[in-house]
Amino acid sequence: MTTDLIGKVALILCDYDALYAAIELKLSSLPDFQVTRLDLAPTEPHRGRRPDGDFDLIIVATVSPTGDPLSILSRASLLGRVGEVPVLIISERPSRPESDDKITYLNFPFDMDELTCTVRGILDKRSPTDT
Repeated sequence: MTTDLIGKVALILCDYDALYAAIELKLSSLPDFQVTRLDLAPTEPHRGRRPDGDFDLIIVATVSPTGDPLSILSRASLLGRVGEVPVLIISERPSRPESDDKITYLNFPFDMDELTCTVRGILDKRSPTDT
């Protein structure tokens, strides 16, 4: 069965505009599912600022060979949210976290239909605990 995604919000941390645009376009096909981007300027740390708002999912998408997804989460002051909010990492070189149930990996390049299936699966796992 499909997840009710109405009112769900994903925060996307992405280091490449074209990849962000593709992810945003694909996820916009989900009913009333919103995406918000936190711009990643590799030379400019976020200076401890956290993005405003609550998110149902954090997506880290990196194509840069030097882009480490966990470092990106740390620079965005979101590493502490791992476990509170599910995280999807899209990367050519995924690393293994301490707990696989907190972070889901999708290898880059990926099939766009696989992206929506993965997002639905992540939010399906989380839905029973959300009341």
